[in-house]
Amino acid sequence: MIGNIFSKFFQFLIAMLKSIGSFLKDAFQSLFDMLFDLFRWLGELLARLFQALIDVLVSFFMVIYELIKGLLYLLYMIGVCAAKLFLILWEVAKLIWAFVVGLTTTFQSIFFTPGSGSGHGYGAVMGRVASGLNVLQMDVVAYILLFGIWIFGAFGVIKIIGSLRGVGE
Repeated sequence: MIGNIFSKFFQFLIAMLKSIGSFLKDAFQSLFDMLFDLFRWLGELLARLFQALIDVLVSFFMVIYELIKGLLYLLYMIGVCAAKLFLILWEVAKLIWAFVVGLTTTFQSIFFTPGSGSGHGYGAVMGRVASGLNVLQMDVVAYILLFGIWIFGAFGVIKIIGSLRGVGE
């Protein structure tokens, strides 16, 4: 009988411990499930908040990047325009210099006095042509016509060069 009482007592004790253990297991499982859900919710919340912050920062820095890119492109195009302007001014200066050299050569030839031959054989012939023109007084007319031909040729060249657009690009 004592064995039966102890057997029933231990069965009751074991059943009680099993129910307490089951209760504790269910309680801790519910607690940890709730904590896991809480941490998962906090993680998703932080991810959404940080994603919004990251999106704002990325869009802000993209604007700054595009602004810097635009400014650098502006500087590049200013450099290209400056180089083109320099090339245009250089060509205009060469054209003006050629005009001045041609004009001074033309004016210098007005005062040409034939001298001794320079070894090529044309100096004496030019001297005789100039003296023949002096007799007829055609040398001044010839120089004026030479100057006119040169000026009209220069203006024709300038007109042709001015009409060329987009050449060399």
